[in-house]
Amino acid sequence: MKMKRLIAVVAILFLAVVAIVLFFLRSENSYREQVILPTEVYEVFALTDSAIGGASTSEISLQSQAVVADINVRSGVAYAYAGMGVNLLSVRHKPAADFFDFSKYDSIAVDVSAERLRTVEIRIYNNDPVYSVAGNYLSYRPQVKTVPANGVTKMALTEFRTPEWWLSMVGLENDDYLSYFERGVFVAILNGEGALRGIPDQIRVNSIKLWSGHSGS
Repeated sequence: MKMKRLIAVVAILFLAVVAIVLFFLRSENSYREQVILPTEVYEVFALTDSAIGGASTSEISLQSQAVVADINVRSGVAYAYAGMGVNLLSVRHKPAADFFDFSKYDSIAVDVSAERLRTVEIRIYNNDPVYSVAGNYLSYRPQVKTVPANGVTKMALTEFRTPEWWLSMVGLENDDYLSYFERGVFVAILNGEGALRGIPDQIRVNSIKLWSGHSGS
């Protein structure tokens, strides 16, 4: 009788150990990571408000594994902006086979700094099947989040929102709460608060990383 109890206890302990091991293995295997910057995979480009009649400027350069945008935000439009973008539809200088799927990830980390800006604006542009027109970046649906311009900021993708100015531009009176993260086109880092009109500034982007799950580290 005692032997049967001992065997039963050993069996239960063994199953518990197996369950714990499988849990941790599953957790590690579920971790997914994508580095957008620094990388030689995607095209980096200057992005300004010229498409909406603005006169802001941006010049892109690479400095010690970082992308630097020398910007000058000028008046003339309601939402003046300048900065840089990462084209996720250009993979190793060739067109991507499909849209970038942000829905595979749940978080993003951005390491960014600026000379004068207190904040920068992160925009994730997605192809809206109703309103977007291929090649017309103003028609892409932006998901926006403002972050401090002083180091690494980690945030969930659920914190991003479609801005009112875009909803108004396409004729939507209220937020429809759609994002189309599975149809990603590019990521932009632009000026936020504290931009002095007509005064040169600099945005330095050290890294952009997406991930989901836990690394186990």
